[in-house]
Amino acid sequence: MKKSLSFRAFITAVCVAIILLLSIALIRVSINHSREVTTSLSEDIVASHAEALTGRIGLLGTPLATLLDTLAFTDFVHSKLDVKDRVWLGTLAKILAKSPHLSTLYFGDENGNSFVVRPIYNASDRGRLSAPEHSVIMVDYNQFNGEQTRIFFDRNMLVITEFLYDNDNYDPRVRPWFIETEQGGDINVTEPYYFYFFKHFGITFSRRSLDGNSVIAADFTLDSLDDVMAEMAYSADSKIYLFTAKESLLASNQIIKADDPSKKIVLQDLGLKAFISNLSHVNRSDGESRRIDWQGQEWQLIITPMVMSEYEILYLVNVVSLESVLADSNDFYNDLLLISLAVVVLSLLIVIIATRHVVRPLTFLAKSLKDIQRFSFKRRTYKSSGITEIDQINETMLMMEAVLFNFIENLKQVARSTAPEEMSSSLVSQVQDILKSDDCLLFTNSLQSRDKFSLAAKIGGYGQMNLQALYDSTPAAFQQSIYELSQNEMIRLSTQHQAGFMMPLFNRNKQNTGALLICFNDKVNADIRGRLAFVQEFIGFNELVLEHLETAEAQTNLFHAFVMMTASAVDVKSAYTGEHCKRVPELTQMLAEKMVADKGVFSGFKMDKKQWEELLLAAWLHDCGKVSTPDFIMDKSTKLETVYDRIHEVRMRYEVLKRDAEIGYLEAVLEGADKRQARMHCEQLQRTLESEFAFVAECNLGSEFMADDKIARLDKLAQRTWLRTLPDDIGISRQEKVKKTAQTLPVIETVLTNKIEHFYAWDEKKKLPVNGLRDFKIKQPEYQYNRGELYNLGIKAGTLTAEDRYNINEHIVQTYMMLDQLPYPEHLKNVPIIAGSHHERIDGKGYPLELAGEEIPLQGRIIAVADVFEALTASDRPYKEAKPLSLALKIMANMVKDKHLDQELFDLFLTTGVYSQYATEYLTEQQIDIVDIDSIRGIYLPAIDDDSLITKQKVIA
Repeated sequence: MKKSLSFRAFITAVCVAIILLLSIALIRVSINHSREVTTSLSEDIVASHAEALTGRIGLLGTPLATLLDTLAFTDFVHSKLDVKDRVWLGTLAKILAKSPHLSTLYFGDENGNSFVVRPIYNASDRGRLSAPEHSVIMVDYNQFNGEQTRIFFDRNMLVITEFLYDNDNYDPRVRPWFIETEQGGDINVTEPYYFYFFKHFGITFSRRSLDGNSVIAADFTLDSLDDVMAEMAYSADSKIYLFTAKESLLASNQIIKADDPSKKIVLQDLGLKAFISNLSHVNRSDGESRRIDWQGQEWQLIITPMVMSEYEILYLVNVVSLESVLADSNDFYNDLLLISLAVVVLSLLIVIIATRHVVRPLTFLAKSLKDIQRFSFKRRTYKSSGITEIDQINETMLMMEAVLFNFIENLKQVARSTAPEEMSSSLVSQVQDILKSDDCLLFTNSLQSRDKFSLAAKIGGYGQMNLQALYDSTPAAFQQSIYELSQNEMIRLSTQHQAGFMMPLFNRNKQNTGALLICFNDKVNADIRGRLAFVQEFIGFNELVLEHLETAEAQTNLFHAFVMMTASAVDVKSAYTGEHCKRVPELTQMLAEKMVADKGVFSGFKMDKKQWEELLLAAWLHDCGKVSTPDFIMDKSTKLETVYDRIHEVRMRYEVLKRDAEIGYLEAVLEGADKRQARMHCEQLQRTLESEFAFVAECNLGSEFMADDKIARLDKLAQRTWLRTLPDDIGISRQEKVKKTAQTLPVIETVLTNKIEHFYAWDEKKKLPVNGLRDFKIKQPEYQYNRGELYNLGIKAGTLTAEDRYNINEHIVQTYMMLDQLPYPEHLKNVPIIAGSHHERIDGKGYPLELAGEEIPLQGRIIAVADVFEALTASDRPYKEAKPLSLALKIMANMVKDKHLDQELFDLFLTTGVYSQYATEYLTEQQIDIVDIDSIRGIYLPAIDDDSLITKQKVIA
């Protein structure tokens, strides 16, 4: 598909492009105009500086000109002036004091005579002139080719010192200020020249006296003009120069270093001659302004003529960095750029907001279409754009998407539903949302009774409705696809609703499995009626799922019933197990419920419906392997018992021996032996035989511990022999017969023996699997059964041999092997390990996997506690007496101490009264005694708080 822009992007791009073009043009024009204005403004500023400078020079020069004009009318112009006149000197001193830039006053005549007046302003001047302390004026009086006298005056115009000096025949007539001064009274200004006496450049103002025979002059230093130049700088890097018409430098704001400080600086020396060929060519009224490249930088050169008099003109040259000139323009440019950017952004926002009302509904529509295409439906709210046609399209699309959304959501709910209750709730919610009904109710029936309906789920505010009455009165309605309730039927069902529909549900066998009742408070419009057909199709899939869930639930119930039947079969199989397999799940559930409610150690333990199912199934099946354990071992109450008690065989042998003793007595009498002695011997032997058999019978019970002396006696009496005259290999099974060896009758045998046929090799099916699913650690004995008479009677305690004990313990191996074969759903996959781990120990010494601590599933540890407590307290075991409650708990406490049972679980079992709850229901009144919980807990806990709230208690049966 060819790439394209979105409508919003297109409109926005066009508007932004127009605004940007206008902004760029505006910025371009504004910047050019700004630079022209800035350049013109800089020229105006320089012109104003020139005008101000002219005024400043005028302020400096006018007093000098006035002074010279005034002195021209005084005796100062006469060579015969009394230089020591205090009045004249005082007046002159005041004039000099008010003119700090006036360094020297001169007088010279045509004869070469002259005098010079120099003010002394500070210690520096006194040092330069070698003047005495307190000197304020120095006067040099010179007669050409005559005496040269130097006089120093104090503040009161009194002579401090006076002496002759050598002035190197100073002649004023050769000085420029004398020569250049013309007749007529005009003020003459010399070109700048080096004042050797003061060591800096200056100019001299001069004029002729009235008679024209002498000249009056005043030296003017240029330092003051440099200061004025610094004040008039356009910017920090501006260079300002003041030139005379002859291009001599008068002043500058720059510090100019020269190899010869006495040499006059001209335009050429500053490197500006390349840009200013001749200052006299510059227009006097307009000046000159242009850009130049100088010293590797772009500058603005501004030349401003300064007309001082008709004959005197100065030139102010400003060389200003173009960057400085345009600094304000650049700032203006930046400001204008920011303003333009702000305008663009603001315009962009306005365009976006303006186009949003048009683009948003179009985008919404495009998104809806794409979602439908991808089967990604969402429930969304549409905001009106204010455009009628677009709103109508979107509303229609939303309605279609909502229908599809409801359908897909229902499919998802169905897929996630694992119980009819969840499915039912989802169904009524979806139907109400599609039809916008006020109430929606789902009724279902059962496999056993299809004509009895019960409420499965409802949504809405109205109470219970009696659909059963509608079925009883109008059963035909439940065969229709959609049944609209009449007014009378509606009133019978509800007094609140005005209209209603009933949709029956069917399975694949066309059997009615339920009905959906939909009620409305108001009349139903055509739009709602149009959706009823969709709802009918919509619930069709739900009918299949409900049927499936119904079947799955029936299968689950069947499986649970089969599990319970298997457990019951184990209990029924042997009276010695009583109802153990039934009670352990109940006790397990009691303990697990306390764990879920616990706020302490087990506060994080929670169980959902599936986990409960897993735990209880494991508890029901925890001893299922006992179905493979032989009854004669499970029920073995004496040492010689198998399928029968073989003590009777031993008894018969002793009976034979007693008969043999009687026969021996009779034979002895017949042979002539003393009858009395023979009788005594016979009776003595018979008593011995009776005693031996009584001892064997007692050993057979297994109720007492077999000490070594008893085993020795048993071995001794086992050596007694008897004569068997009948063959023992006839009338027996083929399996038994193959174990017999050929014998010649009669055979002498001992009364107790361990024969070869007493050893039974392992059945292949009962051997521990190698490399199987489980790594069983339990050790299998050499023989499956050892029925040796002497071997069995020699059992030290109880009635079970090592082989018997293994065969009983092996039931847990069989439990694993049986349960591991079943195909479990995901939530039941741990049933084998939970059921099979109840004989493991916390210390890892249990069986058959020797799991330890946390390796044992928590559920397995729960069943272990329940298993032990039930076994200890069961009163339906024929081989033992039931333990009293307190004794059973003490035994279990010691098992906790020995790391046999889980301490935290048993502590919860004890402190929450689970044992009491169980005892009330299952134990006899004689078993229920006083239980000292603190004492019992003290067996496995380091210490019990004296203030414990758990005290002695008696369970009331």
